[in-house]
Amino acid sequence: MFLKLPAGLRQGKKEKKPELLPKLQIRSKALKFPKPRIESGVLLIGLACTVFGKLIMILRQEPPHLFLELMQLTFPDIVFFAAVFVVIHGLYALKPSIWITRLALLSAILFAVWSVLDVGWLTKCGVQLQPAVLFMLVRDFKELWPLLWRNIRFSPKSIIVVIAVLSMAIYLSWKVYKPKKIIANRAYHTKCSFAIILVVSVLFLTRLFFPFETTLGFTGKALSFNSHWHALASVVVGLNRDGNLPEQTRNVATVGQRKVTLPNCSVEKLPNILMVLMESVSYETFSSGNTEKMPNLARIASQGAFFPQMRIITARSTKALWAMLTSTTPSMQSNYVESVYTDQPYEGLPSILARLGYKSAHFEMGRGSCEAAPAFYKNMTFDWAWFRENTEDPSIYLGHFAGDDVRVIEPAFKWASEQSEPFLLTLSTTVTHGPGEYNLPNGFAQAKETPHEKFLEAVRYTDYLIELIFQKLKEQNFDKNTIVCILGDHGGSFRAGADNERWAPYEEVIRVPWVIWYPGHVKPGQVYEWPCSQLDFTPTLLTLVGFGIDDAGFEGKDAFVPSDQNRKLYFSSWYFNSPIGFVEGDRKVVYWPYINKVFEYDLKADPKELNPKTLSSDQAGQVKQDVLQWKKKTYIDIDPRRSSERLVYSHWRTFSAGQNAWAYYVP
Repeated sequence: MFLKLPAGLRQGKKEKKPELLPKLQIRSKALKFPKPRIESGVLLIGLACTVFGKLIMILRQEPPHLFLELMQLTFPDIVFFAAVFVVIHGLYALKPSIWITRLALLSAILFAVWSVLDVGWLTKCGVQLQPAVLFMLVRDFKELWPLLWRNIRFSPKSIIVVIAVLSMAIYLSWKVYKPKKIIANRAYHTKCSFAIILVVSVLFLTRLFFPFETTLGFTGKALSFNSHWHALASVVVGLNRDGNLPEQTRNVATVGQRKVTLPNCSVEKLPNILMVLMESVSYETFSSGNTEKMPNLARIASQGAFFPQMRIITARSTKALWAMLTSTTPSMQSNYVESVYTDQPYEGLPSILARLGYKSAHFEMGRGSCEAAPAFYKNMTFDWAWFRENTEDPSIYLGHFAGDDVRVIEPAFKWASEQSEPFLLTLSTTVTHGPGEYNLPNGFAQAKETPHEKFLEAVRYTDYLIELIFQKLKEQNFDKNTIVCILGDHGGSFRAGADNERWAPYEEVIRVPWVIWYPGHVKPGQVYEWPCSQLDFTPTLLTLVGFGIDDAGFEGKDAFVPSDQNRKLYFSSWYFNSPIGFVEGDRKVVYWPYINKVFEYDLKADPKELNPKTLSSDQAGQVKQDVLQWKKKTYIDIDPRRSSERLVYSHWRTFSAGQNAWAYYVP
């Protein structure tokens, strides 16, 4: 009844059925567009953050061509992330293993995290985040973490961001541990790579045929440098930027090595010396034509000498003090080597004055644990050093780096009144220390909105402190025979929304005011316009006291003696691979190692430093050789195996290992 097919035909029909299904499956896979991988999403987030950060910076400048500026300044970032995409797909095509997957995801996470950190730093400080800054955070974690925690704790937005970041970190860690399988299809990965290259090529050709120069001046140039390329170069290439220079050594003078002639007068006639070092107060903040912020300092300047052309060497308080007290350039390495306890103290103003019987002390409301300050002052032979920990009173805390500076007056002048010999007394202010603090005692000022407004209120408080200091001088009858020096340790920049940033060496960072008050000896109301340096502080003070310094070997000079208007004054931003340069008259030259470029400014024609001139390759080469040679000569060599532990000033346990130092308060 049924048609019976031959066995071979039946078997052939059965054999064909299983062969059709795999072919259909392969075709469906080929036609199906793969889901984006997680590393692609992470990289896109990193690129989006970078573009967003630059957009914020561009909007602050109110540009006439927003889109063109954005395309111009984000092109290096687009190329960088495109290159990462191409490399990842190339590796997937070459070797689709689980370890390649993990490597790709870890790389994407690294670049995305860097993007997020860089955006925060860029919008806060106006410059690109450098790897050296993160290195400092790791090295000084115990010192800097409380500052970070304080900013997070009092900012709901920061708390939300931290929770989101931690959640993302947990999720991504799981994905690294259990990565998604790679599509083993070389053609697909090759096509993805070519598509990305094509898009970048189109963008490049668009820039080539429709060129557009940024109209944002130096801000535009700085933003064009701000990219992952340059951050990577600062680590890979910048490490050996000055490696071809010969090794330099120098002997730092220790106690007794400076040849000076003692003054020919009785001890009773020797003047006391009081120095007030103003934290972050620049010439821009206080100048002869801009005195309303600091009327008390203006009054003192009108009664003494004012040096408006004083420039710093580097924007670090400890190193500024080293330069002033020793008339020697501090180490331009990213360390606090001057605070490494030495068995042979350094020669400087305190030790030279001690030859006449002077006593010396330092007082400030800053933390003594910061940069191992007690060890630094011990190295400088100060007889006493006092910090805010010495009060054992938390009510004077106004921030991580700042305390109520007015509270330092009583202990400082109590110490001074107890001295039977002439004294050297140094006071450092703290309330203007930024970024992100500027807290003041209740009732002194109304709350302000922007960081710059808060900073200016803190400047007013510093001026109020100066008034109280002079009242105390008069009250204790010290005003009859005391030299008072008031000067800034460095300035800070508030450009492009930055908050007291000192990494970029603008004039508002490296130029500071200097006032000397000495009635009967310094002619009142005199303004000395020639170039000065912090290195001139000790030679000037010693000359005023009556010392002969011709054979002392100081790097600085007596600031009352006219200087060549083209005197070359070097400076460094201190962080590893950060800008270094010099000022020579109205000419200012800055070398940026991490991008390997040199810029020149005409400070007379362009006082705001908005339009730098790029030097020719030969000129740039000469400048680089010059400034790198200067930097290398500043190195202070200390045996990396050397370590020490000392108790200084009764309350401070100091430690050092190699070129690093720490200090802890002992109640």
